[in-house]
Amino acid sequence: MIERISFDVLDILAGDERAVILGSLESKLKRTGKIIKTDFAIVLTVANGEIVRFQMLEDSFAVARAARG
Repeated sequence: MIERISFDVLDILAGDERAVILGSLESKLKRTGKIIKTDFAIVLTVANGEIVRFQMLEDSFAVARAARG
C-alpha cells in the first residue's frame, strides 16, 4: 500500500479535447517505509464532455527503487 504525503498541482494546460495536469507528489511505501518523490503529468482526453482516457506519467524508476526495499 502507498500512503500519500503530498500531491501538488503546479499547472493545468487545456484544449478542446485534452488537458494536461503537471505537478509533484510524495508518497510513502508502507511495506518498506521508503519515500518516493516524483514529478508527474496527468493527460486527460475528453469526448462529448466526458473523460474517455486517463494517463498518469511519473518516474517509474523511483517507484521501483523504493519498492525493492
